[in-house]
Amino acid sequence: MQKLRGNIKRKIGILFIALSFFYFAYIVFSHSSVLFKKYNPLAAEKIYGQSQWQQSQNISPIKELDAWALKNGFTGWQNYQDETGNQKIAESQKMKILKSIQDKGVSDSFLYSYVGYKYITGTNPSLLNPEHPPLAKYLIGKSILVFGNEHVMGIIIAFFVLLLVGAVSYQIRKSFFYVGISMLLTSLFPLFTDQLTHGPQLELYQLFFFLLVVHFLLMAMKKKKMLFFILVGISFGMLLSTKTLLPFLCLFSVWLIISLWGRWQELILLFCVGALVFCATYFSYFLQGGTLHSFLGVQKYIVTYYGNSHIPLLEFAGNYLRLIFTGSWKFWDSARSVSFYSEWNILWPMIFIKGMYGLKKQLATYKHAHLLISFIVLYNLFVFIVPIFPRYLLLLYIPLIILI
Repeated sequence: MQKLRGNIKRKIGILFIALSFFYFAYIVFSHSSVLFKKYNPLAAEKIYGQSQWQQSQNISPIKELDAWALKNGFTGWQNYQDETGNQKIAESQKMKILKSIQDKGVSDSFLYSYVGYKYITGTNPSLLNPEHPPLAKYLIGKSILVFGNEHVMGIIIAFFVLLLVGAVSYQIRKSFFYVGISMLLTSLFPLFTDQLTHGPQLELYQLFFFLLVVHFLLMAMKKKKMLFFILVGISFGMLLSTKTLLPFLCLFSVWLIISLWGRWQELILLFCVGALVFCATYFSYFLQGGTLHSFLGVQKYIVTYYGNSHIPLLEFAGNYLRLIFTGSWKFWDSARSVSFYSEWNILWPMIFIKGMYGLKKQLATYKHAHLLISFIVLYNLFVFIVPIFPRYLLLLYIPLIILI
């Protein structure tokens, strides 16, 4: 009877795996008009040239209002308001100017596509969007160069994310039933499908390299071979080369130290390999005359750049919980506007509560579950104090789904 039940669960798991790939294909083909549209570098260059990034990363409405007033014969915006004496006209003009600023703004996905194309065609990565390391943007640029658009590489990466979700789930739980559930829930989860339909974004690439690290860590613990720790180090270096270095270096380093506590030889090896891989992703920078000293200067600039943002972190503490339980989140603009994520649904808090509540049981039941559990706990602390976009929670929910 138990064998029969096991066979039924196995077949259900395989069915779920098939359904996850079917739904993945459905998402891709139902958005094919966007996902396979040819990228136009000349049009992108023109849009970027008029955007907030090219004009000034610190452009402000006050400067724009003053510039408009000077152009029209006044000494400044305040003077224009005083001279006209008509507050309705002044307010109307102000709204037009602010709208023109907003209309020139480009999305992160546009920025990463444009920058990726420039990187892959030879631009020094320290000159355009240096705030994030270049690896994911190189891959986006390679997608444009090879496939003619910026989305195909993301589709390929997302496909391998699904495979890795299944692989990690099987390595921990040894059950096709749970593999199928993990893969199906991932394919259906809006934060995952959003990476396909509203990409390219960096979070999908970050998730891929994170799962690669977990996969090779599990292999290393099972096989006990140094080769797998080298592969962990390579994956770790690529993971660090995806998004802002300093905060994620702290997060992932603490996680690896906790996961491999006492195995100092392996830790030193993978950190050294990771550092070499991270530096290697700046190959274009070094080929164009960059030195190790100037490279460190670039990393210092990135830290300074974010340090000058003056975002009051305490004001946004716990903002991710608001997003999980209500679908709304506070943005860190001057107005502290509240947005609602349209893809939010009641499953978000249910998965979160179920996943967090079950961590202790998972730790006691499955041998290597501590790898994901320690990361989930650390990532909760991380996003508790970091201002977020909804897509930042992808790295929280996929490990939760694997363990749920």
